[in-house]
Amino acid sequence: MPPRAIALSKLTRTGIVFLAGAAVMALSLAPSSASVGRAAKLKLPAERTSPTGNYFTLESYVAPTSSKRVANFQMKVCTSAHTPSYTAIEPAFFTLSLVQGGTVHESSAVAKSPAMVPKPLPPLHCTEGWLGFSVPKGKTVSTLEYQYNGKISWKVG
Repeated sequence: MPPRAIALSKLTRTGIVFLAGAAVMALSLAPSSASVGRAAKLKLPAERTSPTGNYFTLESYVAPTSSKRVANFQMKVCTSAHTPSYTAIEPAFFTLSLVQGGTVHESSAVAKSPAMVPKPLPPLHCTEGWLGFSVPKGKTVSTLEYQYNGKISWKVG
């Protein structure tokens, strides 16, 4: 026995057409499979909490250019109420990972002013400054990392 056609009212047909159109629109706005695997661009400011409970906020990023191969990061560091009184900020604990592999160490000599400098940071205090990294020609920035009693990172490339 052949299937019978279902008679639909004009209102039902209009609703089906509308829903089909909405489905097409939703699919066209959905990310393509090629873009699903890509990381989203880092939104600034980007705050991270260290394993010791301190707050690190990446406030701005100046990418290297072909004429100036320096990556600069403006960082704000604040200690928590639980921070030991002997806590200090040490820019040397920051490194920059490169897409092609390898790391670059922080250099206050190439950082924008005011550069972040080593200093004691008692509980409930903040400090702010720039971290600079000389990026070798032909290399691309990947991730800013802070390593002390664990690692925190910001994917920037």
